[in-house]
Amino acid sequence: MTPRPEFSATSITINCTDQRRAERFYCDVLGATSIPGDGYGCSWFRLGALTISLMPNAVESIRNPGIDRPGPKLWLEVEDLTRAHDYLKEKGVTILEPPAEGGHMLVADPDGSALEIWERDSQTN
Repeated sequence: MTPRPEFSATSITINCTDQRRAERFYCDVLGATSIPGDGYGCSWFRLGALTISLMPNAVESIRNPGIDRPGPKLWLEVEDLTRAHDYLKEKGVTILEPPAEGGHMLVADPDGSALEIWERDSQTN
């Protein structure tokens, strides 16, 4: 039997329908910073400790975004969830679930990919 290799995560790729629109969201709204890419057409960014690549190969957006959809969910943290909610609402970001007891909310990126946003000291994990 072949022994299991050691796997380690390095980044997450987010498929998008409109690369420039996704770049504006992740950079201008969330504050990601551009980093050099791999030369295959993806845009690469750092958002906190996470490396994100945006791959412009999605044929359509998620029609009904939500936490119950398959696929990865970005987990972001902020110091003040209420302020983050107000800011994202002003920016026109789709709020799927407003701030809830327990210190989190759910929003969608321009293609409907879900992002969980937690108030930094509210997690119990």
